Amino acid sequence: MRVHDIITTKGDAVITVAATIRVIQAAQVMQRRAIGALVVVGSDGQLLGTLSEREIVGALARRGKAALDLRVADLMLRTPPAVAPTDGVREAMQIMTERRVRHLPVILDRSVVGLISIGDTVKARLSEKMAENSVLQDIARWSTPAVS
Repeated sequence: MRVHDIITTKGDAVITVAATIRVIQAAQVMQRRAIGALVVVGSDGQLLGTLSEREIVGALARRGKAALDLRVADLMLRTPPAVAPTDGVREAMQIMTERRVRHLPVILDRSVVGLISIGDTVKARLSEKMAENSVLQDIARWSTPAVS
């Protein structure tokens, strides 16, 4: 299974914000959209970083509510790991595990075409394993001689 399959299933809508907005505004977007991360882009639409709940919570723990007045650029994960649509889901999971991130931008021709989460990858792998299991059960059923 490829990252493209996840994007096709969940949709390719990517919620982006400018690096110059305040963290409180980014948090409001995340809450309104019920999402855990945002893609931060420059005026040219190119990926600058990502901002997730993790960065916001960390800043709140360090700075208190003053963190909400910071700019997204002050907290975002700069040059986050990313994947291509043709990369495998297992590769994406490995990157997430090794880099300790829960979201990966999906990049095609230097443009962000999606954002996948660890939940998306787990769901895709589970679906893949269930399909494999179903095929194996069918093979076993059809290859077992009938008992008279």
